[in-house]
Amino acid sequence: MKKKLKLGFVGSRVRMELIREIIPVYFPEIRADIYENDCYEYDKAMERDLLALKRRVDGVVFGGELQFKLYQVIFEPDIPCTFLQKNSVSLLNSFLALSWRGVNISRISVDNYSPATVRRILSDAQITENNIKILRRRELGTLGSKYYEELYQEHRKLYQEGAVEGCITTLFFVHDRLAADSIPVAYSRPTTDNIVKTVARLKQECMERSHMAEGDLAVLALRITPREDNLYRPQWEYLESREKIKAAEELYYFAKDARAAVIQQSDEQFTLLLKRADLANYSNGLKSLPFLHMILDNCKCNISLGIGFGFSPGEARSNAGLALKKAACHEGNCTYIAHNINSITGPIHFVNPQFAQNSEEHEVLQLLAQKTGISTSKLYRINQLRERTKKSLFTTAELAEQLNLSIRGANRLLNTLEEHGLARLSGQTISGKAGRPSNIYHVLFDLE
Repeated sequence: MKKKLKLGFVGSRVRMELIREIIPVYFPEIRADIYENDCYEYDKAMERDLLALKRRVDGVVFGGELQFKLYQVIFEPDIPCTFLQKNSVSLLNSFLALSWRGVNISRISVDNYSPATVRRILSDAQITENNIKILRRRELGTLGSKYYEELYQEHRKLYQEGAVEGCITTLFFVHDRLAADSIPVAYSRPTTDNIVKTVARLKQECMERSHMAEGDLAVLALRITPREDNLYRPQWEYLESREKIKAAEELYYFAKDARAAVIQQSDEQFTLLLKRADLANYSNGLKSLPFLHMILDNCKCNISLGIGFGFSPGEARSNAGLALKKAACHEGNCTYIAHNINSITGPIHFVNPQFAQNSEEHEVLQLLAQKTGISTSKLYRINQLRERTKKSLFTTAELAEQLNLSIRGANRLLNTLEEHGLARLSGQTISGKAGRPSNIYHVLFDLE
């Protein structure tokens, strides 16, 4: 009999009540192991309980980001875990709840949402003049035992001073305290759609890891750091963040192609899990790793990479950590491979498979990138798509799916190509369904 997937759910009473309602309806095939806890500080008793939970489940969903960041280290990378993220729909629902109660939603206080998200919601509602007070979450290391009390007091003070007419909070502790003071308050809770999508993604990852466990595993441990010259450039913090995002994008492209699971510990550190056979196929027997060269060609970053092998996630992870430690001792870009503590090889220098055989192709890509402002990575992938599919006509949706872009991003890309004579609108799809037809573009450049 096939083993039934078992997921752990950790969080406040209110959010766990949502889980009890939703999981049986949308995921009858999943056994839910629910652990209620309203503690938002690292607690030794909770640590013991979560270690016990880890032995019983295949993956874990936290009710919120704070608990996830506190206890993520208990589970990953041995088993996957995630959390119910805040989104604009949750915030919009909270605005609506306050408005229904007669509160002027242009004069409220909001915690734990970014100013950009709040501005976007208000802009969509055509509210241009506002006095929204945004209370940002403190960094995790500075929360302290008084954080939630302080957040409650901040909301309360703003209301008593007449600066706001109501409050929106993501913490039920704060909601209860404000409600007890008869202050108009809305609790920003995850939507059903958000919960369903989060659980569905975790379910998929658990299933993929289950398949991995059946064979020899590989773990890639990466540390991506900005080049030192970035520190001496204007707006270096913005530039650093941009380069890290570009590098992460290449990693996720690789994960899709190599059927790997990605665990992002921070904006600099990543762990990727995959079958050894899949890594061998992707890397031509560990002779080349195209994504490394994509990052180095397109991002001002240095990469330390440790590759570990093993018959269990824990063994492969440990070996990858040993290899990464060796790689990090070298300046610049470096890779080590570890089969065990006594078998660590490196530094490994991979051949660039994309351009080693055809330097002219590389030059053409660079020229096109300079001309259009599109990265060589994206241009290369478009050309590879042409070669793989043996066609040059693509809809926006096809290109978005193949390049892992949003529809809007694919449209921008095609418009840029069209502006520079590298693509041409060729027609529109015809379907019997309602809605706007999709544009078909003829991609004109060919690197052969």
